[in-house]
Amino acid sequence: MNDKLTPTELKVLAIIPYGAKAPIKAKEIELRTGVEIRTIRKIISHLITEHNIKIGAIRTGKEQGYFIATNRQELELAIRPLQATINDINRRIASLKSNAYF
Repeated sequence: MNDKLTPTELKVLAIIPYGAKAPIKAKEIELRTGVEIRTIRKIISHLITEHNIKIGAIRTGKEQGYFIATNRQELELAIRPLQATINDINRRIASLKSNAYF
């Protein structure tokens, strides 16, 4: 799996902790790697979608940041906010379609 990763992907992946107990914020990844936050987000998305690495994010509360899921519960913790975002976007799309004035 890791043999196809770029040096920058490896650098970012190396500092993402295993488990949701101590996630790392994008800003901390930026400080430690020198990679811009926008690029970090793209890299993490690529690691998830192309390399099947189970990176999750906690978006609320004190302990926000990225982590590598180590069990089903942590995967659910990562999936829940993504699903809520999808649901919200779908509601917005439906509203725009139903309220079209042209």
